[in-house]
Amino acid sequence: MCGIFGVWNFESLTGAHLHRVSSLLRHRGPDDEGFAVVQNGVVRAFAGHSSSDATHAILPNDFSCSNALLHRRLSILDLSSAGHQPMKAEGRNIHIVFNGEIYNFRELIKTHNLSTTTLTDTEVVLQLYARLGTVCFSEFRGMWAMAILDLEKGELILSRDRFGIKPLYFSEVNRGLAFSSEIKPLLSLPGIDPTWSKTKLLQFLTFGATDNPHETFIDSVSALKPGYFRRWNLGSMQHEEFAFYNLRKPTQPHAGPKKSFQEVFDESIREHLIADVEVGSCLSGGLDSSAIVVRASQGSEVFKTFTCTFPDEAIDESSYARKVAEDNPKLEQHFTTPTAPDFISGFDALILLQERPIGSASIFAQYSVMQLAASKGMKVLLDGQGADEVLGGYYPFAGAYLLGLLKKGRLGQFRKDLSALKKNFNPAMGKAMLRAAFYALPGPLQVAARKRNRIGSKLISQACRKGASQLSSPRRGSSDFKELTLRSIEYGLYELLHYEDRNAMRFGIESRVPFLDHRLVEWALEQSPGTLMHNGWTKYPVRLELENAGLAKLAWRKDKLGFVAPQERWMKELQPQLVALLSETPVPDCIDRNALNKLLTSGLSQPEHLSEFWRVWSLLRWLHLFEVRISE
Repeated sequence: MCGIFGVWNFESLTGAHLHRVSSLLRHRGPDDEGFAVVQNGVVRAFAGHSSSDATHAILPNDFSCSNALLHRRLSILDLSSAGHQPMKAEGRNIHIVFNGEIYNFRELIKTHNLSTTTLTDTEVVLQLYARLGTVCFSEFRGMWAMAILDLEKGELILSRDRFGIKPLYFSEVNRGLAFSSEIKPLLSLPGIDPTWSKTKLLQFLTFGATDNPHETFIDSVSALKPGYFRRWNLGSMQHEEFAFYNLRKPTQPHAGPKKSFQEVFDESIREHLIADVEVGSCLSGGLDSSAIVVRASQGSEVFKTFTCTFPDEAIDESSYARKVAEDNPKLEQHFTTPTAPDFISGFDALILLQERPIGSASIFAQYSVMQLAASKGMKVLLDGQGADEVLGGYYPFAGAYLLGLLKKGRLGQFRKDLSALKKNFNPAMGKAMLRAAFYALPGPLQVAARKRNRIGSKLISQACRKGASQLSSPRRGSSDFKELTLRSIEYGLYELLHYEDRNAMRFGIESRVPFLDHRLVEWALEQSPGTLMHNGWTKYPVRLELENAGLAKLAWRKDKLGFVAPQERWMKELQPQLVALLSETPVPDCIDRNALNKLLTSGLSQPEHLSEFWRVWSLLRWLHLFEVRISE
């Protein structure tokens, strides 16, 4: 796992600019640093101040770097200097900077009869591209963001994994191109300014989201879409964009007998454990991370887990995390308890890290877990992210499932499952069905309902209310179970993966998500909703996994808490500080400062309103910290 950056035809850049960028990406790759600079068609390799490669000179500050690649390495596979990047294909004028893991790289070596000189997946990617071209992206299983500089064809290619697990941003200025793993390095370049449109700001305030799930919150910076690659002609700087993967249109039907959930899950876990460093796991105490830990720890003498705990809070799941270890002596458990003072003192640093407003205080809880893991020397962690979206674990899925039974006229099954879901999942199934039915309403009615139930729209100033009244509501949900799954992956999960990447990489940790092996995701989409939501039990296949592992009490638990923080208590504790900070924080014209202050002093108790408050508060801090200018 690493940090990548590059520029092409970006005039006036020097080695000093690239050293500044490298320092901004250091947390993503503290183990090594490398540069490749192209001048008059000749590629020169340079080292950085923290490079492990002593064969190259340090990049001079005054060296012209209009065309260059930069890499910060977190060493996971082949820890030797053989894994140094940027990497060049043997005998070819093709270069790569790569961030991620290709879990089937050893299989690809055999399948394509590759001859490799390192034990890295990066070399396999480079060789396979040199042999097959961009067709190779479809053969990879894993997570990645990469840039391939093909000087033989005069092209630069950016590629991103199927679900956007790893980030990749780019900006085009005056026929010049810059790309990066994070946004701050791009903003450090001349000509890239932090502006954001008023329309997007109003939509975010009103609905908590924008139309574009890949919104970067900076108008001049774009995110490469998941499952896509983009190719630039280095002469004309014209580009083409192609999808190599579309979850809505599978292009490779499965051959042979269909596999069970246990088979695809076990395959995913085995591959996600491939590393030349120790692998551990986050363990919330929920179904998903527990299932991962049970399988992943089977081949280890000691397997470390990391849990966030809030003693004496209703949201605390640490007792379930401890149950996983009761009959598993291999587990070495570690716990952390972040506090309200920790949260507020580190809030600005968290926003600078995330580079966007955050969705709730739970993101800080995840940050604290990664910090704990780093203190214990971990470089790779598994995480249960994606299971709820892929396997129908969230509350709205139950409503969509029940509505689906009604639409098909399966009244007997409907009554049976309604009763079972009330008993085993949540008694408020009527509300779940109404929530699902909401997405079948005409657009204007959805907008009106959202505005009535959200507090963000009430914070918009009088001068901007007319503009806000004309906005459409982002279509994030659905009343159909399968469509809800797809949208949950495309929208909500994409946002959560952003938070996870930043929180983990801040501490030089590679976070891996086994539930997002694309074979497992495709398996889930091939199932009927009744397979995933069976007899009133959500995520039924995962529960069976846990029961088979001897964790029946955990498998059939009825409550679902999620990865959360005590937002209400924290807000009450921090209220005086927040009021004082608000008086010092710049507020854009579109936000009514008095309304926000009233909201802050009156207090909130509904969970969705608490998350919404933290979202608005983080928006204000983000605007201030990044000096964002709101454009008309």
